[in-house]
Amino acid sequence: MVLLTIGLRFALACLTLLSMNTFATGLPRELFDYLASTQGQTQWEVSSEYPFGVASVTELSLRSQLWRGIPWEHRLTVCVPSELAVEDVVVLLITGDANSEATLVGLGLAQRSGLRVAILSDVPNQPLFERREDALISYTFQRYLEEGDPDWPLLFPMTRAAVAAMEALEELALSKWNTPLRGFVAAGASKRGWTSYLTAAVVPEKVIGLAPMVYDILNFPLQIEHQEEFWGALSSQISDYTQAGLTQAFVNSPAGVRLAWLVDPYTYRYAYTMPKLVILGSNDAYWPVDAVNLYWPGLPEPKLLLVVPNSGHGLEDRERVLGSLAAFARAVGEGWPLPRLEASYDLEPEGLRILVAAAELAVEEARLWLAENVQRDFRTARWRSQPLAGGAGAWEAQIPFKEGLYQAAFVEVEAEILGLRWYLSTPPRVLDPRS
Repeated sequence: MVLLTIGLRFALACLTLLSMNTFATGLPRELFDYLASTQGQTQWEVSSEYPFGVASVTELSLRSQLWRGIPWEHRLTVCVPSELAVEDVVVLLITGDANSEATLVGLGLAQRSGLRVAILSDVPNQPLFERREDALISYTFQRYLEEGDPDWPLLFPMTRAAVAAMEALEELALSKWNTPLRGFVAAGASKRGWTSYLTAAVVPEKVIGLAPMVYDILNFPLQIEHQEEFWGALSSQISDYTQAGLTQAFVNSPAGVRLAWLVDPYTYRYAYTMPKLVILGSNDAYWPVDAVNLYWPGLPEPKLLLVVPNSGHGLEDRERVLGSLAAFARAVGEGWPLPRLEASYDLEPEGLRILVAAAELAVEEARLWLAENVQRDFRTARWRSQPLAGGAGAWEAQIPFKEGLYQAAFVEVEAEILGLRWYLSTPPRVLDPRS
């Protein structure tokens, strides 16, 4: 029997989780308690100011906290565009190691959006315990399982760093710009996308827009099961967690289930009522191409999705990403209602039918992106597009079954808002070969 990869069993499991945890037992307090315990630890000072072409840059030195006796230090770089369109909203771009490329990205985003862009570097501080990145996060998770100390998970101080940056920027805005800030658009990629989700959960009053990138594993238990069924194994990209036994602990041990609950952004999904733009790569080796379907229905509106075709975890199509992120930030800053892009998927005797409808969006082009492979694996697949006919905000795509070929598909629309071009997508779906 031919099935869509996201089947009825997954949908039922999603509905089950939707009614669990938050309603039954309330949100876990550990992350909020950690934030409270570090309140008042933010310290900052302006280290330099300089022009950069037609824009300008202010560099801040930031200490966000003392975590397990270790002071966390960051560089906070504020990029100010030549023409400021929105004065009281700042884009907070959470990044890893400080580098000049991040500054150039921030300057470009500031110039496009007309908003100040603050780049928070060194999230997390590293190396620590002779480890970096996922190996470091995995180590802190293991220590939590061994000791039960709720301060161990590294995502807690990473989230605290983002909150501290907001506190520093609020003070800078009052002292230097004479402008009280209305809020932030929080953005980050990979584990910094993970951090942006958790930041929005703990300070939703500050985060008025959320743009997590290439973090596509919300709803941990189902995602782990889905990877094993989709590929026959977990992604090698998360080996720091699998080799430590963490992925099994997340579903099999009480302490592991608790840890997953603490750090899974899906736990806090009801806080994400702010406008959201989720950005993913169609060829990201970390997650199955259709992983978003395991949490997208559970995220509150308003929400938009951008799947970047022929891009992996590094989101190589920077024009698509930065243009869309700039348009989203500007729309949030201006207080424009977010457009809606909705899709329905019907499995028919001859294949898959996708119906797409757009509201509050002047779409200039709509296209179907399609990839094929003899295996259910699209990590190295080449995606090809074809235009879709339609109009009045509605389009239809037909994908016939193919003998011996798996197919993955999503619809993309191209539009313009406030003079900025952006791209929006429907969640990808996978069609199995004709049986």
